[in-house]
Amino acid sequence: MALAILQWESADSHDFRFKIDIGTNTFYRFKIGKSVIDRAGIKWVDEISKETPFRQKTKLTFLGDSEEEVRLPKNYFDSENCYVQLLSAKDAQGTSPAVSKVIRIPMGLQRINTGRLNPLTRASSITMSYTDFNPVRNISHDVQYLAHQSSIEDILGSLVKAVLPTAIGMLNPAAGNSSGGAGAGAAASASGGAAHGDTSSLLTSLLGALIKAVAPNIPGLSGQQSIQEEHNRFQKPQAINNQFSRPFVFGIDDALLATLAGPIIKQGMELLPQLINAANQHKLQTLQANNQLMTTLAGDVQRRLMLQQLMQNQPASAAPAIDPAVLAQLIAQLQAAPPAAPAPPVATAHSLSVNQNAYTLSNGLILTFESLKLSSSNGKDVLLLQLTDRMLFKIKLNVSQAPKKPLPKAIYTFYFKDPATKQLLFEKTFKKKDIQANTIIEFEFMKSELSNMPLHKNIEVFAEMRWRTASEKEYKAIGNTPVVFVQNYFVQSQGEAVSGEKELSDMKVYRSFWNKIWQSPSLGKSRSLWELKVDARYTVSLSADHTANGVTGTKLSMDEKDPDSIKDITSGRLKAGIELSITELNKLLDGWDGSAPLDDEKLSAIRNADFAASNTAETIYNIELKGRSYEQGMIWVVPVFRLFEITLGKVESLTPEGYVNQVSSTKVKFPLPVSVRILGIKSNKQ
Repeated sequence: MALAILQWESADSHDFRFKIDIGTNTFYRFKIGKSVIDRAGIKWVDEISKETPFRQKTKLTFLGDSEEEVRLPKNYFDSENCYVQLLSAKDAQGTSPAVSKVIRIPMGLQRINTGRLNPLTRASSITMSYTDFNPVRNISHDVQYLAHQSSIEDILGSLVKAVLPTAIGMLNPAAGNSSGGAGAGAAASASGGAAHGDTSSLLTSLLGALIKAVAPNIPGLSGQQSIQEEHNRFQKPQAINNQFSRPFVFGIDDALLATLAGPIIKQGMELLPQLINAANQHKLQTLQANNQLMTTLAGDVQRRLMLQQLMQNQPASAAPAIDPAVLAQLIAQLQAAPPAAPAPPVATAHSLSVNQNAYTLSNGLILTFESLKLSSSNGKDVLLLQLTDRMLFKIKLNVSQAPKKPLPKAIYTFYFKDPATKQLLFEKTFKKKDIQANTIIEFEFMKSELSNMPLHKNIEVFAEMRWRTASEKEYKAIGNTPVVFVQNYFVQSQGEAVSGEKELSDMKVYRSFWNKIWQSPSLGKSRSLWELKVDARYTVSLSADHTANGVTGTKLSMDEKDPDSIKDITSGRLKAGIELSITELNKLLDGWDGSAPLDDEKLSAIRNADFAASNTAETIYNIELKGRSYEQGMIWVVPVFRLFEITLGKVESLTPEGYVNQVSSTKVKFPLPVSVRILGIKSNKQ
């Protein structure tokens, strides 16, 4: 069978080595070019710079093994002409041709040879002024992660966000429908068909909201679509009342579903406020439990330290001996003594703290944050705050039936929580009187109180309301909203790459970006060969908190070695990675296409956890390298960068509440990793 299989193997001081397999074909040649073009579904090398003549293969007899090694001089390739393709044929005229896949030669290996360790390359590199990079640091594999397992807090937060508008509309129908909500409800209860329609539509909207919250990115999951009436060719004016189809939910007639599950759905809708309060309470209790755990651990450590100090300060001499006769005399005197007067009762200390478990979650009240001005940050709409002299949060009490008299008093507690670390950042309590239902209450925070809030980081603000009814029952409701504190600049979105790939080829200058992940072992007298054959997983992540790059130590899951073999084979799986500091990446801008590093104000906006997490990636590659006992092998990995366009928002004005209002956009360029170069190096130990 005619084949054309091309595989890049390695490089020496003069040539690139390839393995080819052309099957039953006899002749082959190579084409080298600058780019790749797609014709009829087949990729071809384009902008040809070198085309070798047809050569005859060495193995003319086909015995099932038609693979052989060929060499191409290094001067055929450069940083631009680095694409090569194999073509095979029956004869030198090109009869019965076959073509291979186009492969790109890793030009980072062009200057590597077996004579000395000198991994210099002719690949495009960054010309910059002399900038000192910080020494590299070591990090654990647990720091770098890609997969994020959704916690129960994440799921509950998504559900609450989905059902909150429905629950508020159910509690206060007049807010969503100004034309007599009570009359519509009475008519619906009087008519069975109307009831079915209301329940089914409510069920459809609720399930649709839940689906969007739980599975927003499931491929093939279609949502609701609206078609304008003038463009709907199936809708005829005279056939409006002749409905031949009804909407379905998961393939089930929603009217039938509403009839069968109507009471259950109605009861579930009545419990929506309690569901929202329970979800917010669970997230808040997770925070409080975490803080209690840390306090308990700290107390245990202090207790152990105090006991150790007490034991060290004990006198070294033994306790004095007691005379038994003297002890018997003391006991007799105590028995003959009159009984002592009864001691006065000890006053019991009562805690002034509130028992959180004594409150019952309300099933008829929902707290919401009102008058929020959302802005785009890292591609998401969120409330942006900038520290001013005073800041207001407006809280609304949403109830279905407002009582005639206002609530005499209630206690409001605000918690500022870091959702990533579960750390309580700030807490403040307010006491309010004469609280009207379905009204907005303002709560003021001073700049000095929020001055320690971390910038450019997601923070969750909880508002907890506790009150007591006339029957001495205690209730509470909890609302929350995410916020981000910013300065003058913040990241709005990340655009596309606007430059070509650049490699940090000078190891002396960019040593903190180079990571050696493997080195050949020292062989004894019984072994003369070594070989590496691993599936390597390499992770590249960004760090917003550190000013130096960090590398992870190499982890190897090796297959069992043959003790009798003359070859020391390292096979299995390998895991390593590098964490790039955003501060260090900013230094790469110096001299790149005339760019200059960003100033501290703009750089601080890019140094945020969301931006760093969105640019974390990994690659899996099969690495093979072999050598002899007098050769030393190494595997180095170097990231490859491109400039990306980052849109920064600049705060122009604030709302009276202290929220970011008007924003202007400015675009900057910033280097980000797009791939890695894996370098296999061999050198003589002599």
